[in-house]
Amino acid sequence: MTEDAQNALRRTMETYSKVTRFFFICNYISRIIEPLASRCAKFRFKPLTEEIMSNRILYICKEEGLNLDSEALSTLSSISQGDLRRAITYLQGAARLFGSSISSKDLISVSGVIPEDVVQALFSACRSGNFDMADKEVKNVIAEGYPASQMLSQLYDIIVESDDISDDQKARICKKFAEADKCLVEGADEYLQLLDVASNTMRALNNMPQEYSFGN
Repeated sequence: MTEDAQNALRRTMETYSKVTRFFFICNYISRIIEPLASRCAKFRFKPLTEEIMSNRILYICKEEGLNLDSEALSTLSSISQGDLRRAITYLQGAARLFGSSISSKDLISVSGVIPEDVVQALFSACRSGNFDMADKEVKNVIAEGYPASQMLSQLYDIIVESDDISDDQKARICKKFAEADKCLVEGADEYLQLLDVASNTMRALNNMPQEYSFGN
């Protein structure tokens, strides 16, 4: 819901609060305006475990006559990040496009998740310290139509989980991720923001001094 729609709903809630109860389901509480959030009791749910996700997905596949191998099941659990609703949506989309036999590749294609080899190529280019190589990989990401915000999310996972990157380097990189994400939300150019992230990540990984950032 847009902010204007939420403000309109606020007046509806105030008028009918004595006879009606409202439930909001969201992934980001920060996107709910304060007048609405302050009127609600907040319940936070943790992501489901892979075991619980797998059991439920297998049950759905059995009932719907879908074939999902172990690799595809693991991929579905991974890309949905513990969100069963999201997993079912991906499964439904893959079934409509590819039929009853669904592979890991099919699920990735409908989820909007960027293939691991594309993410690793950009990360390797940043590690190399070669700006032209990093620029080439960024252009490839944009040309293929992958969302810059999704690339930031997947790069973030790689950076945070890497044991050979120092905490100081991770802090520098993650700060740039946050700045770029904010710019993207505000409508900044995806190519420039992703190139800025790649450049700063390259500098952090190779202990180069920071220079400048692209604004929106």
